[in-house]
Amino acid sequence: MANPVKAGVPIIGIIFLALAFFRFVNGHSWIVWLILGALFGGFGIFSANRSQGTK
Repeated sequence: MANPVKAGVPIIGIIFLALAFFRFVNGHSWIVWLILGALFGGFGIFSANRSQGTK
């Protein structure tokens, strides 16, 4: 069975994580933005194992 391809960078998740960070720094509620960032794959930016194309 073929392996699924991990395509691109999770832009929406990264935006939510950045928003959570800025809300945390400013002292506002940030946990909801962090959860949304995790749900939309924002932590995928930290994994270095991306699709290597066809082998």
